[in-house]
Amino acid sequence: MSNLQEYISKRIRVLRIKEGMTQEMLEEKAELGTNYVYKIENLEPNIKIKTLEKIMKALDVDISTFFDVTLKEEDSDLVKLIDNLKALPEYKQKKLITAINTIMTETK
Repeated sequence: MSNLQEYISKRIRVLRIKEGMTQEMLEEKAELGTNYVYKIENLEPNIKIKTLEKIMKALDVDISTFFDVTLKEEDSDLVKLIDNLKALPEYKQKKLITAINTIMTETK
């Protein structure tokens, strides 16, 4: 049994209980077979990605909520900066990268 499999199984159980759902309710909402959630929560089958996506949708959680991952504010700003940079034409990207590198060298 892998740590990831154990984490996913526990996370499904925690989120299901938080939503006030029984295993049967989750199975119905995620269109899964009888006792499938029980088996997942007890580490019996290896869960497929598509099945996990169905379960996440039924629990109304996104990937960052399911895996309990949050970006730090600084990371978020950095991601926005990189996305904005990628949206520019290549010649402007090169100019900005050169300018940023110059500023960073001067501020050390």
